[in-house]
Amino acid sequence: MNELKNAVRALCDELGLEPPAPDGRGRYELQVDELVLRIGPWSTDEAVLEGVIRRFGRDAAKSWENQQDVLRQVLTWNIARLKGQARPEVLSFDDEENILLLWRTWPLNERLSFEMIKGAEDMLNELEFWRGKLQAAAPSGGGNGGRS
Repeated sequence: MNELKNAVRALCDELGLEPPAPDGRGRYELQVDELVLRIGPWSTDEAVLEGVIRRFGRDAAKSWENQQDVLRQVLTWNIARLKGQARPEVLSFDDEENILLLWRTWPLNERLSFEMIKGAEDMLNELEFWRGKLQAAAPSGGGNGGRS
């Protein structure tokens, strides 16, 4: 997994951040202004870059109806967006962490650092897009990608 550590270091250098320690799952979380990127192993030979669009909070049952409304709206926007241009990022909802995120993978090889830097730039742009859409739809909705 030296490729993964090297990619994290290269990306942190590019962003002017200190490389963080990995969490219990081997993921590295980078706070870029108000946006969150996570990098980690995807499989034995792939790495994943995740961009947190929105955290719904720990008590999902309390805001279930609102959360479902947001997810329906996001899926509608995503379908319309995909009709106009294909994107390498996959939009997903992680029900274990109760977050909406984008992700994509690359092979763990000597090109990972280069691919991760380019991919992170694209991911940050996508996160800004989604953040703007969600804020326009529900300005008081809170729950951005930052830590909860």
